[in-house]
Amino acid sequence: MSKRKRNEDLILAQWQTYVEMANSVSQRRDAMNNVFITLNLALLTAVSLAWDIKSVFIIIAGIITCIIWGFFIRHFRLLKTSKFKVIAQLETKLPEAPFIDEWEDLKSSKKYVDGTDLEQLLPITFSVMYIVAIIIISRGR
Repeated sequence: MSKRKRNEDLILAQWQTYVEMANSVSQRRDAMNNVFITLNLALLTAVSLAWDIKSVFIIIAGIITCIIWGFFIRHFRLLKTSKFKVIAQLETKLPEAPFIDEWEDLKSSKKYVDGTDLEQLLPITFSVMYIVAIIIISRGR
């Protein structure tokens, strides 16, 4: 086997490892989102059951949870972006570059919306619901 072929095989192995790591990050991110969605639904349920001024403490906990959730989303976005940069760099050394090709195709599409941009709407939506609940509770006093 030639040195060039061995080098290409090594780069391909590194590429495969990085693709698996990127998929693992996506799975962890999905699991994290599921935890935060469940937690926020539980908090909103608790607020709706109590529905008095004491609920404000639950609402504040919910808003803080949404802020933390937003930081986690940002963390995962940065981590995933970094992984895809490494994948793209490795692809420049391979005969084919499927991730680069896919990314270029997505960027040129007017219909494409980055998943993280959509994902960030979740904690914002829950925060708005908490704020609306505070307003309604405070007006009811």
